[in-house]
Amino acid sequence: MKWLVTLSALLLLGACGVPNNEVIPFKDGILRATTPNEANDYCAARRLDVHIVGRAPAESGVLFRCS
Repeated sequence: MKWLVTLSALLLLGACGVPNNEVIPFKDGILRATTPNEANDYCAARRLDVHIVGRAPAESGVLFRCS
C-alpha cells in the first residue's frame, strides 16, 4: 500500500513538469495554442487556414482563429 502512495505522488509531481500542448478554446471562436506552429497544425488538420489574433494573456502562447 505504501508503494501505491509513493507511485501516485511521483506521477502527480511528474505531471507538473510537462508542458501544456493543448489547444484551448476561448470566447467567440478564438483559440489558444502554445506556439504558432501548433496553431497552424491544429487548423491544417481541419483543412482550414490559421489567422493569428495576437498574444495570449500573460504571454502564455498565441490566440488564433481557424477559417
